[in-house]
Amino acid sequence: MLRATLCLAGLIWAMPVTASTSQTEPGAFGCKSMANAAQLLTLRQSTDPSDYETRLHKLMRAGECRVWTATEAVTIEDESDGLVCLAPTDARSRCYWSAPGSGRQLQP
Repeated sequence: MLRATLCLAGLIWAMPVTASTSQTEPGAFGCKSMANAAQLLTLRQSTDPSDYETRLHKLMRAGECRVWTATEAVTIEDESDGLVCLAPTDARSRCYWSAPGSGRQLQP
């Protein structure tokens, strides 16, 4: 019985996890580092939107962050510390940390 339980647990652990496909919200951003994404989220919620816009444009020019288009399909690769890591579905080479809700689930 113990052997069967351990085998079942091993099979469940070895099952592949499928990433879900989503569409992004218009204007949603993603950053290569969690720290920059968290900083931008904090600035976006502040009372002065110019700080957010300035920082976002600076990070975009540096190649650290990007803004998703509304029609761009993304795959949710990971979730951690209140952020999600989104990767373009057509080129899943890098994921970008973003706010939860930036990648809306597609209906099957």
